[in-house]
Amino acid sequence: MSSGTDLFTLLRLYANKNRTPQVSVAVFLQFLEKYAKHYEATREDLAYWAQDTGRKVWSELSKLAEQGKIELITDEAGTVISIHQFYLDLLQQAYKNIDESAELPFPDENSLGVVMPANQVRNINIEYDLPNLIAQNPKDNPPENPPIYKLVFPDNAGSALLLTPMLQKRLLEISLLKIRHYLRSHNNKEYIQHKLAPAFHGKEAQLRDTLNHLLVRPFDAIRDMEASGDFIYPFWAYLCTQIKNDIKKKNDRLPEDLAALQAVLILEVYNNYFKGKVTREKEAETAFRNLELQLEKPPFYYTIDDIVRFTDTKGVPLLGQYTQEALEQYLKSKTTTAKQDQLPDLLIVQGREGVKWFIKKNKMLVLCFKLLGEVRPKVKTAISQRWFKLMQAYETEPSMQDEAAFEQELWELTERISPVLVSLLDDKKLYLVHEELEKGENGIPEHTRLFYKGTLVPLSELLLLKQKDLLTDVKVLLPFWYSLPIISSLIAFFKRQSKKRKKLKKAATQTNINGANTDDRDEKTGDSASDARQKDRRKELREVALKHRSRLIPEGHTLDSYMEELLDRWNRIINVDAKNNLTEDVNSLIRDYLRRTIRSLKNAPFTADRISNLAETLINTPNLQKLPAQESLKLYIQLYIVKLLTE
Repeated sequence: MSSGTDLFTLLRLYANKNRTPQVSVAVFLQFLEKYAKHYEATREDLAYWAQDTGRKVWSELSKLAEQGKIELITDEAGTVISIHQFYLDLLQQAYKNIDESAELPFPDENSLGVVMPANQVRNINIEYDLPNLIAQNPKDNPPENPPIYKLVFPDNAGSALLLTPMLQKRLLEISLLKIRHYLRSHNNKEYIQHKLAPAFHGKEAQLRDTLNHLLVRPFDAIRDMEASGDFIYPFWAYLCTQIKNDIKKKNDRLPEDLAALQAVLILEVYNNYFKGKVTREKEAETAFRNLELQLEKPPFYYTIDDIVRFTDTKGVPLLGQYTQEALEQYLKSKTTTAKQDQLPDLLIVQGREGVKWFIKKNKMLVLCFKLLGEVRPKVKTAISQRWFKLMQAYETEPSMQDEAAFEQELWELTERISPVLVSLLDDKKLYLVHEELEKGENGIPEHTRLFYKGTLVPLSELLLLKQKDLLTDVKVLLPFWYSLPIISSLIAFFKRQSKKRKKLKKAATQTNINGANTDDRDEKTGDSASDARQKDRRKELREVALKHRSRLIPEGHTLDSYMEELLDRWNRIINVDAKNNLTEDVNSLIRDYLRRTIRSLKNAPFTADRISNLAETLINTPNLQKLPAQESLKLYIQLYIVKLLTE
């Protein structure tokens, strides 16, 4: 220890011995010098103060004052040391043997014979302040707050001086000891048991055992009170009320009556506090179960803002049923705690621009296939529309021919349409989840595998989009000559030459421009004639299809809804994947046959009867003959042809 600390200890001992918080410097110097010289031969720590006492003490006093441990007050009579620790030491001593004085009220200023300085004491209300202080961690008490609480009781029950650490448990223990003393004296236990019996009809044995247990092992009642069961909470509520009523009826209160009254007033606060705490914990537990269920529901991926806005089945926000801190702790625990060799139950997927999604581990693969199913038609439509425009202008792009370019195109479109899916597929945790589930009891079905030999399956396979099929579908929608390589190549060549000549004309002089305009008009005349014939042919096919569609679709249906109904009639396979595969096979057969037919017809007229004949021819093929509901299938084929010609 340093000499300063030793001096502070000596000051506290001197103040406590003389029961005064203020010590005259002059008197203390005389005492210390005499005391130190008397013990300097046997105690080295005191020998330090035996010589040059005044200079050493004044030097240390200034340091203690700077540290806030003491206050120096100087007036005409001299300098006085005010020791704030005196009041804390006094209270600690008063509560040291409180177990042996359970019949006495709590210590107050009168019983201690002191007047507490205002800056050392904080008055607290037993009804409003005490519950908050019980819930508060003593370490969170700001340093500037007074270290002593003055608890003022209602009903003229006096007051109690308390130290901050006592509020967590010690105050409750002291109150239980006072209640035990009250029950033991004057046969109060039998009287109370008789009074409480009507309130606990059918539970008389439990009431008797609880009272007996309180007399023998009172501190065990704290554990029961903290649990706040269906019996314990009303037991303490009725017991405290009964004792209060009995004491209030007395005209002259004895000290033991006042002690019991103070104790029950405190116990009521703790009983209600624990009841509320248990209720809040159960409410929070239910709310977290609801949060867990919400995370299991579509869309399966949620940001922290989404989670904060979760509600229960009644529409009440979950945040409020648990605190923000509890939510943060829950998410931290769920995303970091896991069994050995397993991932946590809740995973975080990092998206672009810092966005984070929380996803349940058991829903990650489900989410992948859900998003793949949602993205597929959008990606297919986007590629088909662009390729249609390019091919209509006799142009191409690398993704039409090169598989790698096609794959890259799929990734770019998918990221634009569904950033969540791309972030999910890029996340390394997806592979770990895939491996963990694959090693599980049920494994992963072959058709739902995302990885092959540790590598993600190509996106084209995940989306079930083949480059060749997309090209075929686009060509079906174009006039037949677009599918003839020689003709389309010649037209594309002339279009490129035309574009080159246009660029040259812009760079030429005005005279050359005027001359070139004549040639350009000739070329445009030829191109316009070809485009006109192409548009007329498309218009003819579309008009025939529209007229035929109006005759085929019954009232109250749309094209798509009626096709779905017909599909369910002839495609009765239960397995979803197998059913989709059969539907796609039939659709491909129809598309191929329609494309060949349109090519062979060339300039021949296309009528509604021809659509019926096409369907009749197709349905007589060996493969389609095996399918049920032939009439529904035939009508489906006609509607699908109409759909291809009108889209």
